[in-house]
Amino acid sequence: MSAAEVAPTPLGPFPARVLGSDRLGGLALVRLSLDPRTVLGGPGQFHMLLNPAGRDYLPRPVGLIQLDDGGVGVLVDAASAAGDMAGPLLQVLGPLGTGFDLAAVTSATTLLVAAGFGITVLPAIVTKHPQIRLIAGFRQADHVAALKLVERADHDEPAVAPDTVLSALASALATGRYQQVLAAGPLGMGRAVAGLCVEHGVASQVAVEAPMACGFGACNGCAIELGGVWLRCCIEGPVVAGARLVA
Repeated sequence: MSAAEVAPTPLGPFPARVLGSDRLGGLALVRLSLDPRTVLGGPGQFHMLLNPAGRDYLPRPVGLIQLDDGGVGVLVDAASAAGDMAGPLLQVLGPLGTGFDLAAVTSATTLLVAAGFGITVLPAIVTKHPQIRLIAGFRQADHVAALKLVERADHDEPAVAPDTVLSALASALATGRYQQVLAAGPLGMGRAVAGLCVEHGVASQVAVEAPMACGFGACNGCAIELGGVWLRCCIEGPVVAGARLVA
């Protein structure tokens, strides 16, 4: 075994071959052929993806997406799809972290909220619960095309920065229809969503984003504050009870 090779653990890293990419506005869906040992995991879990021949020394956390045609993809910005994520061979480690508890999810009483790349967490939930309501927001208009990944959802008109998901969320919670919210996106958005849910007496789970260098707790680079204590997002999360974000 050469110095550049890594002996796989039960979670990998395992090889993945890039089959191509589809543009989604300013984003791209990179299609992958995974090693049969790779497990997708549940919604909210993540994988660490690395191009061994690329310029990045460290891997990046991504959400692997089971596509309707049976394939698997990962959503990245268009520049990455043309660069480091173009492959042809990548390494995939995972699934890692804690995912959503989906035991009580129904299309009638569960509300989905996503911002930016948080949308990648939701396709598997939407597949199991078509017509579930989704409130989504994006930082720029050419990212709205990512809604194609969750086209079975009953989604509101997406918010584009400087607008946010919070106004639509507050209105939805005020109806009293929803018993829980599943959200995914940047930490600031997650705290704001969790705060609104607490105000309305609605339970929430939030998949939060944090910078990660390893994905399994060794580097402490993804520490976030939960209930006044700094904890590693990759181990404690990335999905956490929303109330912990505002305690």
